[in-house]
Amino acid sequence: MTNRSFRIVIAQPPVVTDSDAERNVARATKLVARAADMGGNLGLFPEGYPGPVLRRPKDRYDARSRMASSAAERAIAVCWSRMELCDDGQYRLVVYVVDADGVPVLRYERAHPASLPLHETQVSVAPGEELGFCVIDGIPMGIVVCSELWIPEPTRVLAVRGAEVILSPAGGGFTTLTENWQIIARARAIENLAYVALTNNIWDGEKGAAMIAGPETVIASSGYEELVMAELD
Repeated sequence: MTNRSFRIVIAQPPVVTDSDAERNVARATKLVARAADMGGNLGLFPEGYPGPVLRRPKDRYDARSRMASSAAERAIAVCWSRMELCDDGQYRLVVYVVDADGVPVLRYERAHPASLPLHETQVSVAPGEELGFCVIDGIPMGIVVCSELWIPEPTRVLAVRGAEVILSPAGGGFTTLTENWQIIARARAIENLAYVALTNNIWDGEKGAAMIAGPETVIASSGYEELVMAELD
């Protein structure tokens, strides 16, 4: 880590899935502002938030400019994601990271996709070709999305490349998997001597799994708070 502390704020918001799912973007920009007010250096959103995450006619909004502007206005880096129709005609889950000036530093196509049921998305989800790695404020970071965290190798490769922080946005709906998901996050932190920040969407009032774990201890966790912050040093 750098000589100064670094604050990560993870969001686990209730997700809107009705015909006006674009409301998630407005909620996300408010959460960015709150994260900045908390003193955060980076805000992490769950997988597919603020979206869109499903292939529906009203779910084809583009949040890129609003998320970048929100980051720049509040001087905080932001990691968010959406389902995206890529240039090759394939749908992929794409994670974006912008720095505190709103400048894009990473576009990561999830390498190990977990498709939602076809009757919901109406499309298959294709894999990306590269792992997600970037540097924010001088700190090397890796991206491991949702069930990618359960596979040891992606996190290990990112750690070998120098990642000191692993950002793990997940989709949620863990139900009985919540405790084991948190155990996996802690295991990845321990075995790679890195910090792991895990967060998820909240569906239907379920308990969340938000956690920031270090190799020695869990720094912060909450099942219900919408924003959770931890200071890394």
